[in-house]
Amino acid sequence: MRSTLLLLVALGASAQGVDSPIHTAVQENDVEAIKRHLKGGADQNAIHPGSGQTPLMMAVLMGKEKVVEYLLSKEAQADVTIPEKDGYTPMHGAGFQGRAKIARMLIDNGIDPNSIHADGFTPIHRACWGRDVRHAETVRVFLEAGVPWDFAAKNGQTPLAMCKQRGHPMAVKALEEWREKSQKEL
Repeated sequence: MRSTLLLLVALGASAQGVDSPIHTAVQENDVEAIKRHLKGGADQNAIHPGSGQTPLMMAVLMGKEKVVEYLLSKEAQADVTIPEKDGYTPMHGAGFQGRAKIARMLIDNGIDPNSIHADGFTPIHRACWGRDVRHAETVRVFLEAGVPWDFAAKNGQTPLAMCKQRGHPMAVKALEEWREKSQKEL
């Protein structure tokens, strides 16, 4: 009877979005706990019942660099193609949150920085939405990875136009420098 009650409480908690142990370990930036959970049979691609995020996506959005590095490793082999509930992939999350080091890790692991979401935006467009230094650094990472500085989103805006509209001078400077460099190379 007691074990049945505990099971019902656990099922009820999961339905309400209580964190799984692996998601809790991600939030705590605890790579060793993640390793233990995976060795114990946890799924490195488990979907959080509330956020709809995998541990990798959660780590990307929270800026947990050590966790992202581990989840991308051959040991953990997280699936980088699993989107969160609204269809955003980890690369889009890195752009949106301005996670330059994480964007570089994803790119170094073969993830396409040019992926287009159903809304017509790429990760560099999402980086242009932010106004922090970290967003400008992320724009630079995307440019260095070969993302076109002039790619128009579904709404017709280029990253440069978006950054100007959002009042992000550091990202504008990075994009203008890249545009000038590209034009000189022609």
